[in-house]
Parts: sequence; structure tokens; C-alpha cells
Amino acid sequence: MMLVLGLKQALMATIHQQRFTDLTVNETVAMMAVQDIENPDFWKCLYIILRAVFPALRLLCYCDKSKSAMDKIYYLSHRTTQALEQSELVLNDEALFGQITSDRNLGRAIDILGGVDNDEDEDNGVGT
Repeated sequence: MMLVLGLKQALMATIHQQRFTDLTVNETVAMMAVQDIENPDFWKCLYIILRAVFPALRLLCYCDKSKSAMDKIYYLSHRTTQALEQSELVLNDEALFGQITSDRNLGRAIDILGGVDNDEDEDNGVGT
């Protein structure tokens, strides 16, 4: 995502070149990509998401290193929380990101991560 945001001007220049408009590889996919590139809301959404998750992306880089960096990981996890809290209102903007719909599988995954697994409890006879 960061690379795409950095290449915005190059992408804009590419889609306006004659050689690009003459391509007939897959017109449906190409037209959808051109519409995204020309849409200023696409770039605004991309920037907002990157601003909110950038500390988490940096944190993942430290997790992959062989050197110990627990202090940096802790700091970046704190910065991730702050960045998400600061971006909460903008991320919840339905005009930019659309209406949020609940996903049954996502709710189940959150329950499992939180230690609540209803299927296991039923299989073991717990809770009846």
C-alpha cells in the first residue's frame, strides 16, 4: 500500500499515455483499475488506512528480525493503539468506506481469540 501511494503520480501519468489506452488485455479489469486510480477518494482512503496501521507495519518488521527488540515492539504496539484511536472517526466514515456489516465468521474468530469457543464447550458437555 505504501508503494502504491508513493507511485500515485507515476500511475496517473501511465493511465493517460496513448500506449496504455491502446491496450486490450482485459478491458474490465483495466477499466476498474483506471477508475480507482482516477478516484480521489481511493487515494484518501488509502492514506487514511496507512496512517492508522503504519505503526503496526513497522512493528511487524521488528518481529521478523533476529535481534531482540521487545522495547521497540512494545512502543510500536502502543503507537498502533494511539493511531487507531486517533483515526477511529475517519475510519468509521460511511461516505468513504461504506456501511460496516457484521460478519458471522469474524465474530466467531474474535470469540475464539478471546477464549470463548462455544463449539468446544458443547462437545465437552460444559455449560449444560
